[in-house]
Amino acid sequence: MQLERLAPGQFSLNGIVNFDNAVEVESEGRKLLEKDIGSGGVLRVSLANLLKGDSSTLSVCLSWIRLAQEKGGHLCLSDMPEELAALARVCGVEPILQESTCS
Repeated sequence: MQLERLAPGQFSLNGIVNFDNAVEVESEGRKLLEKDIGSGGVLRVSLANLLKGDSSTLSVCLSWIRLAQEKGGHLCLSDMPEELAALARVCGVEPILQESTCS
């Protein structure tokens, strides 16, 4: 699993994010995202290549959203798998993720 920088402000979350690797994914992703946050613009993270996610994946995404907000930017998510969206509804974080959905 990795967060890959596709272009300035555009990223793709690839592979599997679960309890075994979520801390590492969040930390490595944070370092990568911080390089592009400075402008206060929008960071776009595609979840199209996410092979498997669980509640730890939601936690990673929420952490990155908070990071962007703290730095005066905005992080939006696109291509969220339906199973992850369903989990967000069950966990009560769907409104936060909807505010962070790319248009």
